Formats: sequence, C-alpha cells, structure tokens
Amino acid sequence: SMQACKQAMTKEIEALLGPTVLTKAGAPTVPIASAIGSADIVLLYFSASWCPPCRSFTPLLKAFVEENGKKSGIQVVFVSSDSDLRSFEEYFKKMPWLSLPADAVTTKIKQKLEQMFQIRGIPALIAIDAKNGKYITDDARSDVVGAGGDDAKQKEIIQKWKSIEAVPIEEATFSSAAGPTGIGAVVVFLLRNPIFIFGILYFARRALTYLQEMGKDGENQGGAAEL
Repeated sequence: SMQACKQAMTKEIEALLGPTVLTKAGAPTVPIASAIGSADIVLLYFSASWCPPCRSFTPLLKAFVEENGKKSGIQVVFVSSDSDLRSFEEYFKKMPWLSLPADAVTTKIKQKLEQMFQIRGIPALIAIDAKNGKYITDDARSDVVGAGGDDAKQKEIIQKWKSIEAVPIEEATFSSAAGPTGIGAVVVFLLRNPIFIFGILYFARRALTYLQEMGKDGENQGGAAEL
C-alpha cells in the first residue's frame, strides 16, 4: 500500500540521516519524513561558512533550487562542518532548504556520512534517491556549476539525475570529482588499502635483489674477459 511504501521510504532515509531535520535556524526540529515529503531526490550539501568555495557555491545552488529544483521534486539537506552553533545558524539562515540539526547525536551521523560518501573536501553535493536512500551521484556540484543560470540546462540535469539507476551506497563507486586526483588519489587509496603497500614493498625488494644479482653477473663476466 501507499502507506507501507511511505513507511519503508522513511525508514531508509531515517537510517541514513537520522529522524529529524531543521527547516530553519533556531526553530524546533521536525520529523524528516514530513520535511522531505514527496521529494524524488535529496541533495546532501556538505558545506561550511568558513570555506570560501562554499560561500561562492551556495548562491548558485540556491538559484538552482528556487528556479527549477523545488518544483521538480528536489530537496536539499545541509550537512554542516561549522564548529560552533552561531556560525552554523548564521550560515543556515541564508539557505532556503533543510539541515541536519546541530547536536552531538548528529555529529556522529555527519561523520558516518562523510566516511560513507568519501567526502574529502567541501563543498560537496551528493544526490540520493529520496524514496529508498540509494546513491545517484557525488558529482552533483559540477552539474549545478555547469548549468549555471541556464533554465534548460538545469532541467536537463534534474532529468539526468532521475534517469540514473540508483544503487545501494555500499555498492557505489565514487567519482574523483569528490576528492584528489593523480598522486593524491593514489596516496588516499594506499592509506585505505594498506595491503597494497606491502605488495609494493615486496616487489621493490625483489627488483633490488634482481638488480644486485645482475650486477654480480656483470662483474664476473667482465673478470672473465680480462683473463
């Protein structure tokens, strides 16, 4: 039934984001299910007032949401990295969307989300399916920046997100857009997968031994030629 479906949806989103959200700074929290309502896509906005790139991206996202997002079933949830309540509230006042509350329980949820989506820098914008909490893309920020104020492009992006088949978060492959590329990505990968470091060291040692043995052979042959 419709009711059962809504309950299942609420469970998935609650498990991910916690049971309540703020609709505006300083107001009491509300149940997340009623706040998200019939949205199709939730955009998790990892941001903070102290971050200059965030300050320049927030107005772009705001325009995107107000021009096309809201009416197309997009709901944004702010995941703040502000360290004190006052900075958080000052910044959230400028946003026309929802936010995770600023409390100790939510701090744990935020840390879990940052690990889950491999957030390595802010601003980051992750699109998830509002119906089941599944992952759509971690590159939504580039999409919004790319669309700028272009109405047709904004609509196109929303259609693109809706057409991507959402996958369970644990099966998601995260794009490099959300993190370092090149040597930075390699270092992050190695720190996450220390077993590979042992592999590299093992091969390096093998190669060294091999080169030393070749050097000895070379010396022996050289000696033989002199006789």
